[in-house]
Order: sequence, then structure tokens, then C-alpha cells
Amino acid sequence: MGEFFSLLVRQRGVFSFCLLRVFRPDISPLDLGSQSLNVDSISVRANFRHNCSLLSTSDEGCHGTTLTVGGTIVVPLSDYRPPQAGQPPVKKVSVRQRLPLQRVPGAQCPTRKADGNSVPNRQSIVKKSSILRLASWNVRTMCPGLSDDLQQIDDSRKTAIINRELMRLNIDIAALQETRLPSNGSLREEDYTFFWQGNEPEEPRMHGVGFAVRNSLLSSVEPSPEGTSRILSLRLSTSSGPVNILSIYAPTLSSATETKDEFYEKLETTISGIPATEQLYLLGDFNARVGADQESWPRSIGHFGIGKLNENGQRLLEISFLPRPLYHSADCDTDHSLVGSKVRLQPRRIYRSKQKGRPRINTARTVLPDLCQRFDDSVEEALRDCPTRSAVERWNYIRDAIYTSAMGTFGKRERHNPDWFEAGIAKLEPVITAKRKALLDHKRKPSEKTLAALRKARNDAQRIARRSANDYWLNLCEGIQLSADCGNIRAMYDGMKKAFGPSITKTAPLKTASGDIITDRGKQMERWAEHYQELYSRENVVSAAAVENTDTLPLMEELDNAPTIDELRKAINSLASGKAPGSDGIPPEVVKAGKNTALHNHLHELLLQCWEEGAVPQDMRNASIITLYKNKGDRSDCNNYRGISLLSIVGKAFARVVLNRLQKLAERVYPEAQCGFRAERSTIDMVFSLRQLQEKCREQRRPLYVAFIDLTKAFDLVSRQGLFTLLQRIGCPPKLLRMISSFHEDMYGTVQYDGSSSDPFPIKSGVKQGCVLAPTLFGIFFSLLLTFAFHRSEDGVYLHTRSDGRLFNLARLRAKTKVRKVLIREMLFADDAALTAHTEPALQRLMDRFSHACNEFALTISIKKTQVMVQDVCSIPRISIDDHILEVVGTFTYLGSTISNNLSLEAELNKRIGKAATVMARLGKRVWDNAMLTTNTKLVVYKACILSTLLYGSEAWTLYSHQERRLNAFHMRCLRRILGISWQDRVPNKDVLAQAGMTSMYALLSQRRLRWLGHVSRMDDGRIPKDVLYGELATGARPAGRPVLRYKDVLKRDMKAGGIDQTSWETVAADRSRWRQAVKTGVKTSEKRREEQWEERRQRRRQRPAQTCTQPDVFTCVNCGKVCRSRIGLYSHSRRCMKTS
Repeated sequence: MGEFFSLLVRQRGVFSFCLLRVFRPDISPLDLGSQSLNVDSISVRANFRHNCSLLSTSDEGCHGTTLTVGGTIVVPLSDYRPPQAGQPPVKKVSVRQRLPLQRVPGAQCPTRKADGNSVPNRQSIVKKSSILRLASWNVRTMCPGLSDDLQQIDDSRKTAIINRELMRLNIDIAALQETRLPSNGSLREEDYTFFWQGNEPEEPRMHGVGFAVRNSLLSSVEPSPEGTSRILSLRLSTSSGPVNILSIYAPTLSSATETKDEFYEKLETTISGIPATEQLYLLGDFNARVGADQESWPRSIGHFGIGKLNENGQRLLEISFLPRPLYHSADCDTDHSLVGSKVRLQPRRIYRSKQKGRPRINTARTVLPDLCQRFDDSVEEALRDCPTRSAVERWNYIRDAIYTSAMGTFGKRERHNPDWFEAGIAKLEPVITAKRKALLDHKRKPSEKTLAALRKARNDAQRIARRSANDYWLNLCEGIQLSADCGNIRAMYDGMKKAFGPSITKTAPLKTASGDIITDRGKQMERWAEHYQELYSRENVVSAAAVENTDTLPLMEELDNAPTIDELRKAINSLASGKAPGSDGIPPEVVKAGKNTALHNHLHELLLQCWEEGAVPQDMRNASIITLYKNKGDRSDCNNYRGISLLSIVGKAFARVVLNRLQKLAERVYPEAQCGFRAERSTIDMVFSLRQLQEKCREQRRPLYVAFIDLTKAFDLVSRQGLFTLLQRIGCPPKLLRMISSFHEDMYGTVQYDGSSSDPFPIKSGVKQGCVLAPTLFGIFFSLLLTFAFHRSEDGVYLHTRSDGRLFNLARLRAKTKVRKVLIREMLFADDAALTAHTEPALQRLMDRFSHACNEFALTISIKKTQVMVQDVCSIPRISIDDHILEVVGTFTYLGSTISNNLSLEAELNKRIGKAATVMARLGKRVWDNAMLTTNTKLVVYKACILSTLLYGSEAWTLYSHQERRLNAFHMRCLRRILGISWQDRVPNKDVLAQAGMTSMYALLSQRRLRWLGHVSRMDDGRIPKDVLYGELATGARPAGRPVLRYKDVLKRDMKAGGIDQTSWETVAADRSRWRQAVKTGVKTSEKRREEQWEERRQRRRQRPAQTCTQPDVFTCVNCGKVCRSRIGLYSHSRRCMKTS
């Protein structure tokens, strides 16, 4: 053992202050009066406990030197150990007592010879590159204006400024305080990656801590940073073991005592949770003043302290602290100086399995005709000697030829400038340097002259920054405007995304299956691989009873015919652009760009070879799985992420050829209620049907029970063998079945996470999310499950409907021959299912049948997410699944639309307006306030981004007038913001709409409802939306009196306002073009009439005579003559006046 003592050590120019164990028994006791001492071997280990014991003796000769500026300091903690046998007893003191740290004599050290010479120790030999530079900086804020947008254009980006200052000072890791950013996240700049932790988004933007880590050190950072808005931890892997770094922001002196106590208790808990074998460094702003009382704190305070000790300083001195050099030249418009420290640490790279993907091809150049022709010629030349022995060998040759030709023709995708700051750094760097020099000069010699120079430098920097931002936006907006003028909407929005600069990434540590937090990135990768292995590697089995109860349908042999080249070309042209490529690195734009006969012929020959062999190459089966957060639930839970498979684009084209044939097979078994991934169907079909069913039940006084069912990982748990067996039962021919199975059998997957890839693992269950076959395959599987579940079931909601009469004439439903009886039992969109019934026992029977079918088909119902909603019932029902009672709710978000049990649209309108307002605010500085974008472009963005969000599902809304006025008020506020018109300008809504070239919200809602009405009327008989709209409940009587507002009443109001005949509109609606023209004309008519009414009311208000002010009544006290302003005032005064008189 050596000796423990408190010491200010200077070793090779590096200062450190902590409890050190020095292996020098020959110099005990040490003279600690000097400010420097050569120490050969130092071992620093961190430990902190509640009521920790500090080792102390009565040595009075120890002195240290302290330097504090602005309360910003760096604190390392060391290992406090009890004395060995034979040593004097150690006095235990509480952390609340004001006792300095002192030394305790130790035993002999084996690393020293008797003569005092050192023994060479290779582990203690540290190279120059092992110096790690740590720093702490209170940046006051990381976003101008305290906004959550890190890419504001009204000032220089703080993250970019901090990035350059840290790079200039050669800082490796910087702890940041007062970041003021909400929640947690990360942002990657050119040299550093920023991590932060703040308050929740709904809380005030206060406090916040973070780290700036050099990008080259990211491979040595084991966990993602985690903590609170005042304490954030980072764990660094080094050659000497793990090192824990804490970024601290302590409460200010004016904070409540409870806040301070809570902070220091949390700090103790955090430090106590770090193993004693690991090093610990505390960096932060403790908001403390330690004063100049060197006599009371001789081991901690030097001779040149200033001021008086305050409460925060008392708390801080009871821990220990370390004086560090200050970098006064670092500047990011904060009143705090950057504190730096050098530490002898050698970061150790954590070796991970990095994914070695192919470089990305520059797809932006695939639209140039000359390059496309050159690519065609290059591919044709490369495929002259294509082998034909096997499909795998042929594909490998074609794949390499396509990629090599595309890379040689279109080039590699280059990294674009992330935003205006990086693009204009050549102009900004000189003025930033000048501002830094002026700041340093003013700090060295404050005077009026240096202050004026500093102000001028700051003004110059701000002016150049704004000019650089304007130049960047001018060039960017010219491209956006050109794209908008040419009708290239995708390029326009790509330019808008580029304008937002670096993207912010939300981070959260993962949890194990048992709920334990995982912070190590390597173990997080293992957790993802474990999650998907557990999910995909179990082979689910469909029961024999489920297969036997599926009807055997005739074989569709025509689906086995060899695919033609026209089918392949159609499939290639239907590929969506902008999708991520698979492991082959070939994007869809490249495949679509090769329009020559040679490439298509070779791909067609490969498809025919695969068709005959019944197998596709392994590259087209394997998948790279990426995880996407579902935006609901705990981010730490792997189950709240959706796994998306990145597949080969050519494989997708082949799969689409198969899909076009599979869809013909699916129409055999699809129920009418299934609207997911089917032609001429959408989510609005089911939302409209459910809202109309609610109206019918309310109108005819019948209760309604609805169960919204959620399946756990429905796509991922499909039994493949059961699916292939069921396909065979419904008439799938053998060649088509082999092609479908070849996309799934012997499939392997790898998880991509944090820039690395896991080891391949087999995928034995589920359909591939990301493959075009997946929705249709699941639809067939789920349809057969429903057929098995509700075979011969009569529970549900029955309607009487007739579509050959007039919609508004209910007498047509009294006919006995032309009225059809329809059962509405389920409403489906892919795996989103809703079951309906009139009574509680009927719904329970449906749930029991569905639960039994799920067990037979090896699917799992999520009890937690499955909910029940009831309407017009007296008691809360108790619907259960396997003895688990389901939750009963008053509102439910069904397919993105909020359904309420009282049919009120207030919750839905609040949600729609809230989301639209959020998008409106995000685009404020980027679009609405950008003078370089024309008004037409802004209105295009408004229609696409704001109105589409605001009016989602509005076709099915039954709106009252006051609700339409509310939507119109929001619409007008948005247009005034875009046009720059305020209420003080006294511009009426009529003129605002004329300037924008748009109609009011009344007209927009009416147009959407009438167009939807024509769409429903043209549907085939038997479609659920049409049956519900044209029908009524089979049972139930309407009450006497005027009914509550119905959807039909709103349609009548729209037709009357637009001059559309309510008796003959079905004839016009049968022709889509005629109906659209009629709706357009009717909306114009109603809008014109509404504007005239607005103008009449405006003129009446102007002609209204001004009201003359009448003489107010005078209330005088009869006793003293005091005049009061009101009768009650006179009464109160009179009571007091009578008592005193």
C-alpha cells in the first residue's frame, strides 16, 4: 500500500487535485507546502457513500492552491479507504462537517526499490496521445430564442459554434450546462456529437445538461448518456478500465432548500451506483462560491480566494474540488468561461461488427437523359457474357454489372452541406475569429475602447451570419421554387427537409426482457438481436382443425403461366422512388433508369429461370432489419418498435409480378369488411361506416357495443407453413406457391443498429414487413381466420338497406321485396379490427369466438391494448378474454380518427387543430416567414401539410355551425400568417381569401362531403359504407320530435346552399366528371352567397348609429355628501358613515 493524502499534483505539466495513493514510502511524511511534486505512479479510483468517511490526521503543513471563476469547476472523487493495521485511528466525519481532506501514512510499496528509484512499469508508461482533454462549459442555451429548433436562422447555430470552439481548443469531451433543450436526444455536427437531457416538453425550458463528444471517440463510449435535467452520465471505455464522467448543473443559491437537498441526494445516489473499481470525474457548474477562508479549509482553498463562502460553496467543499485552467478565448455568446482539464487516459475502441455496405449511388442524376443513355450502353456492354448455368450465378453477375455501371455513370452520392452555417463557414470564420479576439482583449484590459471594439465585432458577426443565411436560403429557395413551378413536388419537399439542417435523434436506453436498463451499446445490439430472434425464430403452427375447416377452392391454373416481359416492366415502373436499397446497394431509381432492352431481357430471363426452378437467389430472401419507433409507449421497450426489412429492389420487382397474380387469389377470400391494402378502399371507408353506425343506433335508440382489437406483432407471428397450406386450400397453383414460399424459406436477417450490424439469424415466422407481398399474404391469412371464427355466427348489427331509391326518402325502406338485410359484424383495415354488437352477451360471444380462432391460427391478442367502447348503455360492461377484463373507454383513436361514445366531435377537432398548429409552427421560420419563397409556393405547402392534417377524416364529420366557425377561424389565422396580414390592418376575411386565391373552410368542408357522397353512391351494392349510408337499423324506433343533427341533414344543408337538386343528384353523381363539376359549381355558388351575406352584415354594422354616452347616475351620501360610483358602494359607505356620525 501507499499513502493517501489530499494534494495538488503537477506531473508533466498536468495538474490534478484528489485523494492520491503515492507509492513513495521513503518520503513519508511528505512536505506538502510546495505547489509541485513529481509522482511516478498514481492510482485514482472513485467511490462515494452516504455519510462517507474522510481520512484525516492532524498534519498542519498541508496547503493547496484553488482557482474558481464563475462557479464553474471540475471535481474528481477518489477512493476513501480505512487505515491499515498499526496505523493511527481514522476520524470519521459526516459530509456536512467542514473538515478538510488530510493524509494518512501508508505501508511499503512493492513498485519502489529501497533506494527510492522507480521500477519500470510498462502499464504506467503513457504516450502523448493518451492525454484526454476534458472540459466543462455553461453555454446558457443551445438554441437561440430558447426554441426547440436547433436550426434557427435568426442567429448562428449554437451547436456549430460550440463545435468549432471545442475543435480549436482541442477538447475531446465537454460537459455542457444550461442546454435548455427539451427531453433527450442527440445531434451530430462535423466534429462532435451532442447529447443532452432536459425537462419534459410540456415543462419550462430550464436547466438541462449535455455532452459534446468528439466523433472519433464515439466508438469508445459504451452507453448512451442518461440522467436527469441536472445530472447526466457518460461511460468511457479506456485501457485502464471504464471511466464515468458526470455533467452537473447544481441549483442556484436562490433555489429552495428542498431543491438543493434533492439534487445532492440524487448526486450521491448516482455516484453510489458507480462501482468502486471504476474511475469517476465530475464536470459541471455548481453555482457555488467558496470564499477566502483559507484557515478553515487549508487543504481546499488557496491564499488568493475572493468573496465569502455561501451555502452552495459549503456543500461543495464538503465533497472536494479541483482547480482547472480556464479558456477565456472560447466564445459562444455566454458569460461563462470554458474550464479544461488534461487527464492521462487512453480511450479503448469497442470493436463492433461494422456493416460494410456498398457506397450509395447518386440517384439525383438518374433524371438526366444523357446519363441514362450512357448507363444503358454500359449495362448492355457488361451483360454480353452473362452466365446462364444457375439463377444464383446469373443474378450475381447482373447485380455487379448494374451496380458497377450505375456507380461509374451516376457517381457516388456526396455529402451535402447540412445547413447555411456550414455552407457559409468561409465567410463566417474570419468574423468569428475577430469577435473572439475582441472578447479576449476586453477581458484582459477592460475599457471603453475594448468594449466598443467588442460590440462592433459582435455586430459584424451577426451581420455576416444573416447575410450568409440569406445567400444560402436564396439558392435553396430558388431550387424549391423551380421544383414547385415544374410540378416536382417530391423535389420541393426534399429541399424543405434539407433546410431543416442536421436531424435530432431521440435516444433512450433499452430494457431487457425482465425490465432491466441496458446502457452498454454492445449489449443493446445483443438485445435487439435477441428480440428479433425470439420473435422470428419460433415456428408457429396452425392447428389441423383450422386447416380442415377451410373450404377447398378450385385451382387457378392460369396463375402458373410464365410471366411476360410486359409484366416485369410494369412491376419495375411501379417501384416507388426514394426507398432504401438492400444489401446489393441498387436503388429503385437505377433499375427504373435502365430502359434498354438488354437489361430488361436479362432480368426477364432471370425471372423465368427462378419461376421454373421455384426459388429466388439468397440475396432476394435475406433482410436487413431496421427499427422504427411507433411514437407511442416506452422508447426503452423493444416491443414499441416496428421492424422494417430492407430488401433487394430487383427482388421487390419480382415480388410485385407475383403480387399481381396473388391479388386475384385474395379476392376469393377477402370479406367485404377488409379495406386494408385493397384497390378503391381506404381508412375513410371504415371510419365513415363506424360513425354512421353510431348515428343509426342513436337515432333509433339502440345500444352499441364496439370492441377494438389489437394483435401483438400480427405480421411477425404468421405461421409460414400454415399460410402456405391455406394458400394451397384456396386454389393457389404449385409454381406460384413455390415462388411465394421461396421468398420466405431459408431466410436470414441481420439487425442494423447504431451503425453496426448483428450476426445473421434465421427467420422462421411472419411475413416480411417491407415486402410488397406481406400485406396481401396477411390479408388472406386474417380473412381465413375470421371465416373460421364467425362461421354460422349470427351476432352483430343488422341493417335494412336499399340503394335504388332516394337517399333522403326513408319510405323506400318499407318495401318488402327490394330491401336487403345486411349484417355488420366486423370492420377491418389490415390487422386493425373492430367488432360490433347490440348487447353485452353478443359482444362477449364474438370475442370468445375471435379469441379461440386466434389460438388456432397461432396469433396473440394484446389484452392491454384491446379496448371496449359502449354507447347509450346504463351500466359498464365486463367483456373479457381468457378471464382478463377489457378496459372500457369513452374515446378511441380508430385508424387515426377519434371516435367518442357520445358522438361529439370536440375531441377529434381538438386533436386535428392541435396537430395542424404544430406543423404550422414548425414551418414558421422555414416557410411562412421566408421572404424568398413566393406566396404561391407557401400556399402549396399549406394545402399539402396543414390542410391535409387538419381535414383528415372530415368527409365523415357531422359538424354543427359553431364547429365549422371554429375550423374557419383557424383557417383564416393561418392564411393571415402566410400573407403577413394582422388584425390591426383591418382587412376582412373576404379580402384575405381573395389574396390567397382560396375558399373558406365552409366551402372546403362542403366540397369534401359532397365529393365523398358521390364516391359512396357509385360504390357497388354490398359495400359497407353504401349499405350503412342508405340503410337503417333492422330494429329500433325513432323518438318523436326533431332528431339530433345527422349526416344526412348536413348533406341537405350543403346541397341547398349549392343549388343541387336533392331529388335528382344520384343521376348526376353516377358520372364522376359531371358530379365533380356540379360540386365545384355548387361550392362556388354557396361561397359567393356567403360572401354577400358577410358584406351585408358589414355594411349594417357600418350604418349602425353610434351610441351616445349617457350621464351616469350619481350616488351621493345624504350624511356627508360623498359621491359614490355605484349603488352598492353608496350602501356600504352609508353603513360606515352612520356609525361614525
